[in-house]
Amino acid sequence: MTEYQHLPDGRVVLPSNADPAAFGTVVHGWVRHHVGMDLGRNDPSAIVVIRDECFPQFTGRGFEQELGERKCTVVFQETVQLYSYTDLADFLVRRLGQIPNWSLAIDASGLGAPFSSTLDNAGIEHFAVVMTAGTSLSRKGKDVTCAKTLLLENMAVGLETGVLTVAHDLDGKQDLLNEIASFELASTSAGNLVLQGGGKGHHADRAIATALAYLSATHLDTYQGGEHRLRGWA
Repeated sequence: MTEYQHLPDGRVVLPSNADPAAFGTVVHGWVRHHVGMDLGRNDPSAIVVIRDECFPQFTGRGFEQELGERKCTVVFQETVQLYSYTDLADFLVRRLGQIPNWSLAIDASGLGAPFSSTLDNAGIEHFAVVMTAGTSLSRKGKDVTCAKTLLLENMAVGLETGVLTVAHDLDGKQDLLNEIASFELASTSAGNLVLQGGGKGHHADRAIATALAYLSATHLDTYQGGEHRLRGWA
């Protein structure tokens, strides 16, 4: 069994016993957690956590190393009904304090914009994702504009290729899978195909939170061995 060294900042090292011949051949893997939050209006807010891991391995050519297979797994989900943005931020801070090496992406569309400002004022680093029509994604600092179709298709590709999976023992696993499956293509009056989800009376909040967390993993969190923090939060 391979023994890895897990560093506090989330990097994973495959020790080479400091042999001089290993110089320049070592690569760093990682274990990260991507948190997605879909902000509820009259319905509960949803939080989903994806564990993103990729471990180094020897290539078989001396001490040379390479990164192995990357795996993203939904390991946690919950919903919470809180109407005050401050109370919701307090709750989120407590949850993030239990998660090592995290990045956070929230739905900042519409009423999500004031909540993003609440997080800014509290010093909570995050990506504020505004969902739009179309097919494009753009980013300026923490502010992200992403087509809802692209957001959901990105998650669908991850699930179809097996890069993104749902932990077998996840509480409420089937409910999450049902929400994801509820999204379907529909035709607008202009003849354009759009993704719609949730079905009548359902909002698929956890599915959106999953898509946001996975977008962080694939497009937003350019991990450099650092760590997002709760600066200034008491």
